[in-house]
Amino acid sequence: MRCNNILFNNEELALLKRPVGILIKDDEVNKDRIMQYIDNNLVISIGDATTDRLILLNIIPDIQIVDGRERRNIREAAGRYYKSEVSCINPAGSITYDAIQAFNSALILNKPVRVLVNGEEDLFGLIALAFAPINSMIFYGQPFEGIVALRVNEENRARFKSMIEPIIKLGNDDVAAV
Repeated sequence: MRCNNILFNNEELALLKRPVGILIKDDEVNKDRIMQYIDNNLVISIGDATTDRLILLNIIPDIQIVDGRERRNIREAAGRYYKSEVSCINPAGSITYDAIQAFNSALILNKPVRVLVNGEEDLFGLIALAFAPINSMIFYGQPFEGIVALRVNEENRARFKSMIEPIIKLGNDDVAAV
């Protein structure tokens, strides 16, 4: 029987509160700086503020993961420019099977895709790291500091192996451990 979600402990959640990629400080966030990390590979934005900020720079993320909240305050969901949309339920501090399935659907739908999360999208970076193609770029916000750019590669997958292994197993029973 499949487990419905993965819960993370306080130590794991604390680890994820620090920037996991390259921090681009708020005053350095501009189109030229962001474009240094973007090539012809998939661009994934996580969070309403990050998605809006990229769109304002005329960078339309291929996959826009939003929850209609910014710093826990309700707002209109970001991601005005999308061709496809999927939704999922994902409570705070967890990753659900539903969230994994929504991300995997977004990978094959017509881009750009908005993934609308009922709950919290904060841990979607781990889902993206586990399932996005190698060389995809993940952008997410670091509150009061800037935007973090994280490239999906084997080194980063290995760095978070203990956290993404259960995600891969939950998302696809046929996938071997990374």
